[in-house]
Amino acid sequence: MKTATKFNDLINQIREIFFAPSKIFYLIFSCFLSRGHILIEDVPGVGKTTLAKIIANSMDLKFKRIQGTPDLLPTDITGLTIYNPKTMEFDFKPGPVFTNILLIDEINRIPPKSQSALLEVMEERQATVDGKTYVLPNPFFVIATENPIEMAGSYPLVEAQLDRFLMKISIGYPNRTELKKITELYVWKNGEYNVDFKIKLDDIVVAFEEVKKVYIDDKVKDYCLDIFEYIHGDGRVYLPPSPRSLLHVMRTSSAYAYLNNRDYVIPDDVKDVLPSVLAHRIILKTSSDFRDNLHFVEEVLKKVSVPK
Repeated sequence: MKTATKFNDLINQIREIFFAPSKIFYLIFSCFLSRGHILIEDVPGVGKTTLAKIIANSMDLKFKRIQGTPDLLPTDITGLTIYNPKTMEFDFKPGPVFTNILLIDEINRIPPKSQSALLEVMEERQATVDGKTYVLPNPFFVIATENPIEMAGSYPLVEAQLDRFLMKISIGYPNRTELKKITELYVWKNGEYNVDFKIKLDDIVVAFEEVKKVYIDDKVKDYCLDIFEYIHGDGRVYLPPSPRSLLHVMRTSSAYAYLNNRDYVIPDDVKDVLPSVLAHRIILKTSSDFRDNLHFVEEVLKKVSVPK
């Protein structure tokens, strides 16, 4: 569990330069240690891109960025083959997805055809260009940001694309104290958000294996099943979460417990990660009295009995 302590030290450093609830950072690194991808949705100006850059710079891994624009082509994402007249052969020019950490800024400004190029990349961790498949580096972690779909010039992600994201989170608006700290540090500072300590690749590999050893008691598993059964039986739900979603909850709960220096999962771990894992995978009926999925999931957590 020594490696978990290093992640905690890193989170404490990040909190000194980015002011948000500590849970946000635990969720992001839980997603990373679960080998998933994360989507950060919020209004412009709250620091989505800044947070993504900080997370990317906090690990000693290769980092690249894609800026979402309406004219972005699939080859701008995966790469393309170019004819080389000297060798009389086609050479492959890798796209930005060939990295360890990929920031996709404003993903919902990318047109649907180009969004679809990310499906194989995120799920299979490989890219197929002109009939040839290329394996991506390991680890591969996507941090995507998006503005709410009501914002002008945005394309809502389809269900298949949303499902590629293990978690979907929102940073939220900073409180008065946090706003004051922001004004003290960043009035004239732009683009410099580095931490002194970085997690090395060797430590990341160790952490990946240690997370798998976190124990999940049958009572906690039954608690997860109770939640899923409740959602499936709720008449307000049009599309309930899939069995794969249940596995996602188990994995992220294990990673969350690990980051909290425990080798076992407790119900509170499940309650902390579940809204970010499930809310974007549920479709409610139009007649539902909930304004969004997150509030529905939070209500479910209040009604399902917690094991003792």
